[in-house]
Amino acid sequence: PMFTSAVFLIMILIWTWLHHPLPQYEGKKRLPEVTDTVDVFTDDYGVHHVFAKNEADLFFTAGYLAARERLFQLSTVALAVRGELSSAFGDEYLGTDIYLRTWRIHATAKNIVAEMAPENKLIFEAFCNGINKHIDEIKNDLPIEFKILGIKPPHWDPSIVAGYARMMAHELQGSWEPEIVFGAVLKYFGEEKLAELIPGYTKNKPTIAKNSYEHLKPVFDEIIAQEFSLRDLFGKRNSDIGSNNWVVSGRRTASGKPLLANDPHLAYTQPPRWFEIHLKGGRFNVSGVCIAGIPLPVLGQNERVAWGFTNSMVDDLDFFVETINPDNPHEYKSGDKWLSMEQIKEKIPLKDGRDTTIIVRKTHHGPIVSDIHGLLKGKDVAMSMSWTGHWLTTEMDAWVKINTMENWDDFSEGARLFGVPGQNIVYADVDGNIGWRPAVYVPIRKDAFSLIPRPGHDPAYDWKGKVPFEEMPFLYNPEKGYISTANNKTIGDEFPYYISGLWADPSRAEQIVKRLDEMDSATIDDMKSIQLDHTSPFAIEILPYLLAVETGTETGNIKKAFDYLREWDGVEGVDSKAALLFHAIMRNFVLNLYEDELSFLGENYLEAYTGLKYLVHRRIREVLKTGKSSWIDDVSTTDKTETLNEIIVSSVIAGVKEVEDSYGVNSSNWEWGDAHTL
Repeated sequence: PMFTSAVFLIMILIWTWLHHPLPQYEGKKRLPEVTDTVDVFTDDYGVHHVFAKNEADLFFTAGYLAARERLFQLSTVALAVRGELSSAFGDEYLGTDIYLRTWRIHATAKNIVAEMAPENKLIFEAFCNGINKHIDEIKNDLPIEFKILGIKPPHWDPSIVAGYARMMAHELQGSWEPEIVFGAVLKYFGEEKLAELIPGYTKNKPTIAKNSYEHLKPVFDEIIAQEFSLRDLFGKRNSDIGSNNWVVSGRRTASGKPLLANDPHLAYTQPPRWFEIHLKGGRFNVSGVCIAGIPLPVLGQNERVAWGFTNSMVDDLDFFVETINPDNPHEYKSGDKWLSMEQIKEKIPLKDGRDTTIIVRKTHHGPIVSDIHGLLKGKDVAMSMSWTGHWLTTEMDAWVKINTMENWDDFSEGARLFGVPGQNIVYADVDGNIGWRPAVYVPIRKDAFSLIPRPGHDPAYDWKGKVPFEEMPFLYNPEKGYISTANNKTIGDEFPYYISGLWADPSRAEQIVKRLDEMDSATIDDMKSIQLDHTSPFAIEILPYLLAVETGTETGNIKKAFDYLREWDGVEGVDSKAALLFHAIMRNFVLNLYEDELSFLGENYLEAYTGLKYLVHRRIREVLKTGKSSWIDDVSTTDKTETLNEIIVSSVIAGVKEVEDSYGVNSSNWEWGDAHTL
């Protein structure tokens, strides 16, 4: 009995330690920081509707609610922005902290906050004060995540908000990955092989001495490793992100009023990045979705205007290979001069009260990212990084302007203030106007291509500022009556500046346009039906190439696979067998094309390249249409040269086996929806 009582007592103590009360959703709460009454209504979907008599109370409450619902998520964000992850999660994250410090996330954010409009800065301060109030309230009884890790949630200030916006810009920019992969491919396989990886590639691009790459290859490896580490921390590591938006003029809707739709997709996380809220007080009466940790809706609507975002896919980053003075490791060559690097000391806190100090070196291009690999600091080459995210920009003020806008002129001013991460913003107002602006800072470069590292010693390759806002294209009440974007190429080749080579495969954009073209009396249900449309023009275009290798002698599940594919209409419904087979086959097709060579570069290079799904899909189209690519041959089979048909056949066989291994040999169990379970 005494033993049983002791066990019972221990269980009670453990439960008491683990227990943390649920948030209060009813009744009254007094907070001395709130100067007047604030009403918070939480609807059946868990969305908060906040009504305040002034902006300070409004955003203090918004911050308080965000912390109450998402404290561990917000704390992880704050630690990452500051480059202090190892203080919470251990020394295994020291490399990630060094990497984030080198990206200058928090340092840039502090400078942005210092330049904010004072009246807007008050909003962000109130929001952070609300977060900190909740932290202080529960400091003696923290949620279980903090108890297990033995840490306390960090307090917030506006530089964390601005830093989180820069973290999102880092996540959404797509340039670092191709620069690393293509740089390594250029060094190890040459320009001919590189040209066959990049859609639309032409020769005579910047070249860099081969011995530079000998030293920089470990840097490429380390950058990929740290990027993957960050992805694993903040969400499932995959490339299944992408966004769509469109706006339809009242001339083509049943109501006679514009309709705007937006479905942005970020990496899977639990809880999600998005935080839906309705805020009313002062200048604001706005609803939409924030990124948890950012006080204002990133996309949404106010009383007069609605807006939506997609990633513009701008190429906003370049790596530069710097020539280091052999007599002074802190000098680098620019033209015929040796210039001094800026050296910045950074103290990084570790667990158990320890810390370490690093030095971040900077050239006029930007920080020396090769210093993340300690063995390279004494070499005669280094790699720096230019990124628009290092520019002093005004997105914080842009959020306020966009959330309070009343008309197209206000919207245009908000778009002018916004540039990092570059976005396609669609617009609709109550007066019936629709429009689109690319809110993006585009660097002015020497070349019309910039997806490999550039020679840092040659000033001709330096950025020459950004494309003026006045020269960026826009649409306002276009004649066709609608506008859509889907990470696709939105600006034509006639534009005099290089923007990107990172555009999405046009499949999503094509299907959206096809559907909108058919509508002259569109409704909200029609907008929903487009968002839920599972038709894949990409699959419809690729299918004939897969079916062409069928011989008629196939048996068993291989024969069934061809039967399912032949009868398929390209609609990827949850019960589709063909969709499951198609994606398994295409996944193996990509592996069969590229794994044999890219695996020579290191364990992460294949994943890094296939993670560039937009480029990969566009390149697959070219390979299948032309039937030509040196990547087709499997270099691991030295006694033969494979043909494209042989690669497709082996991909079909491997794809069917993959489906059998995952879902069984009985084809009645094959359903596309089963590939999308939690």
